[in-house]
Amino acid sequence: MLKSSIAALLLFFVFTACTKDNDEPSSKTDILTSKTWVYDLYITRFNTTNSIYQYKKGKPYNALNLTNDWIKFDKDGTYTRKDYQGLNKAGTWKFVNDETGVSTTEDGVTHTNTIRLLTKDRYTWYDPADDAYGEMIPQ
Repeated sequence: MLKSSIAALLLFFVFTACTKDNDEPSSKTDILTSKTWVYDLYITRFNTTNSIYQYKKGKPYNALNLTNDWIKFDKDGTYTRKDYQGLNKAGTWKFVNDETGVSTTEDGVTHTNTIRLLTKDRYTWYDPADDAYGEMIPQ
């Protein structure tokens, strides 16, 4: 009786100790809203032979200084951000095209981009209207 109780107790500890906690965001909404995103790379005229690297994090001479630029998406469909001029901005966002794109509206102007990659460590997008490409990382 004692041996079977000990064996049952050992099995209990083995199974409960080996369960993996999964605190990773699982849905696209969870991933996008779980971080404050900053630029790692920003390119204009992306689909041309004359692409312009406007910003690369750590590069000493950027055409645009996006070092302090950030965006935070919230689950309620709003976002806040700081632009390259240091101005605080706010707007609304939503997924579009079966969650393959993000549409943002700020001051009555809407931008829609295509998600290239969205993971817990990287958010890359392409804006066809502006022919701009961005890579963002968690702050």
